Amino acid sequence: MTGSDDLIRQARSATVGALPKSPRMNTAVIACIDARVEPNRVLGGDQGDYHVIRNAGGLVTDDALRSLMVSQSHGTTRVIVMMHTDCAAMAYPAAAERARLEQETGQRIEFKLHPFDDLETELHRGVAQLRSTPFLPHTENIRGVIYDVETGRVRTVVD
Repeated sequence: MTGSDDLIRQARSATVGALPKSPRMNTAVIACIDARVEPNRVLGGDQGDYHVIRNAGGLVTDDALRSLMVSQSHGTTRVIVMMHTDCAAMAYPAAAERARLEQETGQRIEFKLHPFDDLETELHRGVAQLRSTPFLPHTENIRGVIYDVETGRVRTVVD
């Protein structure tokens, strides 16, 4: 058996109970995939409290916006964009990796890799993008925060 088989078997035996589609806190969180960043724990919540949208870097991308549109159709009215210190996505050499992967595979990468080099600048950009989109009915309560992976503290950058 593989490690994945063990995880799937463990998940099948877990009992969760019925949870609603709409999160109890009426909040969606866009966060990084980094395993050190657990939005429920960072924000003091539990399973079912938030819709969590994750991608490398915790960036506001087209797909994050699509997920947020669905989230708001299920009752969320608040958004927290949560980036974090020591983020590997920030140091990701997007141009070099694109060139390497395209040469190795012979295929063109059609999607954006979203390189960025400053957390606060990217956080301001993402929050501004969400606040200005006509596709979200609730843009009045969007905040941008940075989670410090060493101290566990959250600092509001965009209020």
